[in-house]
Amino acid sequence: MMPTLTSHLPVPRPSYTQARENLVKAIPPKLLCLLACGGIDCRYEGPECWKLNQQVIRGLFSSWVTDDIIAMARPSNHLIEKYNIIEQFRRLNVKSVINMQLPGEHAHCGPALDPESGFTYSPQIFMENDIYFYNFGMPDFGVSSLGRIIDGVKVLAFAVREGRVAIHCHAGLGRTGVLIACYLIYTLRISPSEAVHYVRIKRPRSIQTRSQISQVFDFARLLGTQLVQYPDLSLRHGTPFTLQHYLNRQALLLHGQEARTLRHTPKVVYLLCVRLSCLALGLPAPPEVIAELDKRSALKTLSRTVRETLVAKQYLPLMRDSYKSSWGDSGSVSSWDEPLGFLERKRDVLLDKRSYSDSDLSKIIDLELSPYCTSALGNERHWCVQDLIRPNLRPVSPILATLSPDYHTTEKESISNTGTSNNCAKRSKCTSKKALSKYSSNTELCRNPNNPGPTSVARAVAKAMSDQGPPEETILQRSALLQEELNSSDCGWALLVTESDPHVLSCLLWTWLDKLRDPVLSPEDLDRFSWANNRKPLNVLKKPQRHTIYCLLSCASTVTSLCPHREDAVLQRLMRSLTRRPQEEMGSLATLMKVMRASLRETLHNYRYLRRACSTNATL
Repeated sequence: MMPTLTSHLPVPRPSYTQARENLVKAIPPKLLCLLACGGIDCRYEGPECWKLNQQVIRGLFSSWVTDDIIAMARPSNHLIEKYNIIEQFRRLNVKSVINMQLPGEHAHCGPALDPESGFTYSPQIFMENDIYFYNFGMPDFGVSSLGRIIDGVKVLAFAVREGRVAIHCHAGLGRTGVLIACYLIYTLRISPSEAVHYVRIKRPRSIQTRSQISQVFDFARLLGTQLVQYPDLSLRHGTPFTLQHYLNRQALLLHGQEARTLRHTPKVVYLLCVRLSCLALGLPAPPEVIAELDKRSALKTLSRTVRETLVAKQYLPLMRDSYKSSWGDSGSVSSWDEPLGFLERKRDVLLDKRSYSDSDLSKIIDLELSPYCTSALGNERHWCVQDLIRPNLRPVSPILATLSPDYHTTEKESISNTGTSNNCAKRSKCTSKKALSKYSSNTELCRNPNNPGPTSVARAVAKAMSDQGPPEETILQRSALLQEELNSSDCGWALLVTESDPHVLSCLLWTWLDKLRDPVLSPEDLDRFSWANNRKPLNVLKKPQRHTIYCLLSCASTVTSLCPHREDAVLQRLMRSLTRRPQEEMGSLATLMKVMRASLRETLHNYRYLRRACSTNATL
């Protein structure tokens, strides 16, 4: 019979007592190396003290923490050559090395430091063999700033998509464990206690000091405050935010190409516009949507592994396959806003969310812009959903780099044609049944995009986007459930991009705009239109306003090009959400209607021009 387990994880305790931590700080570095590590015979500088099952990388004290991440002691030029570590990395598909050390540390342990790098090896050895090298130095037994930890986690998330990653500090325990635990919180939305305990199970004695454990909790608390998509005080999801506040938080979490594409556009608005446009056009899900699903489903296996490991070690109660995430029904972000301290800290599980983050990855690799960004308006690169129907073009965005389906195929074919190392169709089985049923049903909506005449689906989308009255009760209920999932569930984005009811999607879109603390267009903005340049009136707005409106207009132009008689109604509904004015006052916004209509025409004109140009290039 399974023993009864507590519903909450115990708060992790440090490996070092307070007295030992103080002693470590007081001892000179040379003496510390001799007493704590062994000096020139340091046990972490070779394989002599470790069993073979403690050497994932032969010659190094190393362990698998996840299927993609190895925690290891620091290598040296001598060990790299003696044990042919580069060849071992190749066999294991290790594509990146992350070094958590500061140059010059532990100079009295093992072999002499490399004079150029200040480490026991030259990073050039790895880079010459096509292995990425990153350094996020952190004091030994100490912590770094949260900003630097966030950058390290984002780079780790980027590196994992390229291949496996080896992370080290000196012993590969304290600082290495902190980074991996924060990565697990970031990707899996698990609580800090779960993350620390899991890392320690896979790599015993990891995350050694009080300050390191506190940093993991601080990271979780900071992350939890950044992830609310739909503010609702009644649902404990924080206070309303402005458009700029949302984009600031989004910039903290998005990374790589996605961060650059959505620098001035809210991701939730972007994905809703993509979904509505695809439904109207009768197209299968575009690669970005498939990538979102694939990214989520690929993490399901790791999430299940983490939880099964914690259950096996009796840190978590036994759960059925249909378990609800522990943080989803018992935790609260506010639990981590209290003063820190292991005796005072509540054991409520962190209500956490997975998002993507924004690191300066331009220094890592020069990536091309998404094919959905076109130079449509104002000599700027703006997202244009109509690019979805460009014939015979493959995506070049790095977030789509592993996905290259022909847009004219069905979703099932698109998934099977991806270039990922794992079978996407197989991995998609990990997604929720609810999401899968909707995702599969969308195949029935596919039609020949070369004959984009109005269909019943397009008319339904146009009607949903133009409805002026309040939504039906069932639509409100489904919309509220999706909002809750987006705020508190790792499958929220997947459910959003697979929702096939245009009324629910429209409700989500207008609700998000309505729940902003301030309307996108203020009365002052409306006044500016009266003296704006008639050619490009939206240029008087700030970039976040302008790009968000361009995204919405691009979706509106897609829908209204198929149902022209709904154009005025769609624009009026859009204006209501942008200005927060009641329907009765729409007549007084004639100038704004003129601006919206002109911008819609220009969007449609550029779309048709681009489509003709792409068709011509395809025939050549």
